[in-house]
Amino acid sequence: MKKDRKTRCAAFGAYYVKVTAALFAFAIFAFGHSAPMREIRELPSAYYAESEQSLAKRLGASAFPHAVTADSRYDETLGCRTVSIRLFGGIVVKSVPAFIGDKPMLVPGGSAVGISIYTEGVLVVGTGSFIDPDGRRVSPAAEAGIKAGDVILLVNGIPIATGKELSSLLGAVQGAAVITVERAGERKEITVVPVDSDSGKRIGAWVRDSTIGIGTLSFYERSSGLTAALGHAVLDADTGALLKVRNGELVLASILGVTKGAQGAPGELHGTFGDDSVKLGTIEGNTELGIFGRLYAGAAELLGGEEIPVAFPDEVHTGNAVIITSAFGEPEEFSCRIIRTGRQNGPAPKGLVIEITDPRLLEGTGGIVQGMSGSPVIQDGMLAGVVTHVFVNDPKKGYGAYAYWMYDLFGGN
Repeated sequence: MKKDRKTRCAAFGAYYVKVTAALFAFAIFAFGHSAPMREIRELPSAYYAESEQSLAKRLGASAFPHAVTADSRYDETLGCRTVSIRLFGGIVVKSVPAFIGDKPMLVPGGSAVGISIYTEGVLVVGTGSFIDPDGRRVSPAAEAGIKAGDVILLVNGIPIATGKELSSLLGAVQGAAVITVERAGERKEITVVPVDSDSGKRIGAWVRDSTIGIGTLSFYERSSGLTAALGHAVLDADTGALLKVRNGELVLASILGVTKGAQGAPGELHGTFGDDSVKLGTIEGNTELGIFGRLYAGAAELLGGEEIPVAFPDEVHTGNAVIITSAFGEPEEFSCRIIRTGRQNGPAPKGLVIEITDPRLLEGTGGIVQGMSGSPVIQDGMLAGVVTHVFVNDPKKGYGAYAYWMYDLFGGN
């Protein structure tokens, strides 16, 4: 009898545990799909405001019904203001950064520009071998550990800026040379012994000290002269390394024609520029979101255009927009759509997906082509973004970067 009672008690206990667990799981599920939690999931990944007052207005009680409240404070650890989302007035369930500051006023670009960049140091694009005076095949650079992608900065402590300077210094070396290279952001000293050849002392390294190309001007700021172009980094064609800028120049380019893009075969703008091209400004930096520099005196008047505000990232939305580009020679507006916006709390490429909808542009170029990178995108009267890349398998579409984060990265006023 006692055994039966124990069995029944154990069975009831097990049943009670199962029912309690099921009810607890249901409560968690129901809470996760409740109105407060839905609102929390739908909240932005960051808040943007022009002042503390406007941020406070956005965080007012009317913005958060269903027991959700928010407040902001300066986080000394993170070095920025954060917004804490609270449930039932106390439990912090989410914290997101808040960016407060005036909206920059920028002039959208769209002009085709020639880009000339001279690198900091010389980039090693490859190593090779040659025959020394004794008939032996040698490769001093490779044997010493120099690799493609290394940037040669110093030879025996002397800075170099060009391939010609490198050859001159190596030619004067007696014995070994200590070559300082930058690799993956770190400096290394490598000892190399130059070897005589028919053309003088060599180490068997192919180097590059400059590059040129054509892109599109993104925007400029009248007050500071800050200007930006391209929307993506300038990379070395052989190594894929990001080129560090010693100096460079932006000039106006002339568009001669276009190769229309097709699925699997990106198109291209064909242009030209030279010593007689109109000089616009300097190039001071090369980043993942494009190149930046300063306009020369008088260049802003030459380019013209009206200032418009930069859109905060949370103001950019899916829907109609326009792109300004020079596919047919001069800057023109063409219709497009922003079909995806990504959540970003800092500068990063590919935050937007853009689709060209303008019949004339589609007929002439097939959509986005090489050379259109940097073209500004305008939405709701604000500078929303910049075209960065084309989809290889669908040239009507491409990626874009937020103009707000470009300006922030380039150190705008």
